[in-house]
Amino acid sequence: MTADDSKSEKNAAGQLLDSMYLDMFYLIEAHTQCRVDIERTNSSGAILLARTKFQQGGHSLTTAQIPTENSAEFNALCRVVEKAERVSIERHSVDKESGYVEPLHWFSVLPPMSLRTAVERFKKSIELVAESTNLQRELAKILNGIDRLRRSVAQ
Repeated sequence: MTADDSKSEKNAAGQLLDSMYLDMFYLIEAHTQCRVDIERTNSSGAILLARTKFQQGGHSLTTAQIPTENSAEFNALCRVVEKAERVSIERHSVDKESGYVEPLHWFSVLPPMSLRTAVERFKKSIELVAESTNLQRELAKILNGIDRLRRSVAQ
């Protein structure tokens, strides 16, 4: 191997490292924004729940409405699924025969708008958590690639 070949390989490795560092910074920025969105969405949902509780008063929920261990079994409407190293959210439609019930209806047949909006915010938050997980995984791959490339260049 000549000195020119070695120099061109180091230049190529340096350009690849630069590209990987840029990808890393973009992923860090996207992950940070995602975490901020999660916090904002959760806070908004919590405020809406508090507003609902305030508007409905202390008599809107009894312990008889909340399922216990003696209640009928039901399935989750939302599941975390991993496909091809990516995390996604799988949602099922409400179907009482299949065991998929709407927990929102435990509180009343016609829940207040603030409660329905809070539910939507928390659903969005779950989707953002899955997105954040995927960004973290991509970032870990980039960091591993940078580490391997730096080791190979150092030799």
